[in-house]
Amino acid sequence: MFSQTILATVAALLVATHVLSSPTPLTDTSASKRTGPTFTGKATYYFQSGVAGACGQVNPDTALIGAMNAAQYPGTCGESVVVTNTQNGKFVTIRIEDLCPGCAANSLDLSVAGFGAIGAEADGVLPIVWHTV
Repeated sequence: MFSQTILATVAALLVATHVLSSPTPLTDTSASKRTGPTFTGKATYYFQSGVAGACGQVNPDTALIGAMNAAQYPGTCGESVVVTNTQNGKFVTIRIEDLCPGCAANSLDLSVAGFGAIGAEADGVLPIVWHTV
């Protein structure tokens, strides 16, 4: 009986140690770093295809970048933006490297890598909120 109690105690300690040492889920802690308001819009995606964006940089399709809508584009080249898919809560930080003349105000066109970080390409368009950091 004594050995069963010790065995149960040791097992409980091992489980507790594992739970306490397990990594915590990734959460968006960027709220305290915001430099601007939060916008609600839509996200689409594009392929860079080795061509320079409106900001002058050539980026691979694997880069976490995006294109800003024309209404909000001036002065945004190089800004970091946290984009959150409001349907699933996934978020990604991208850098503005292009202009999206066809995007509605408050909407972004993400690189295929940026879009894939928060949703599936098959979705085509995602509901988002975003802010600069």
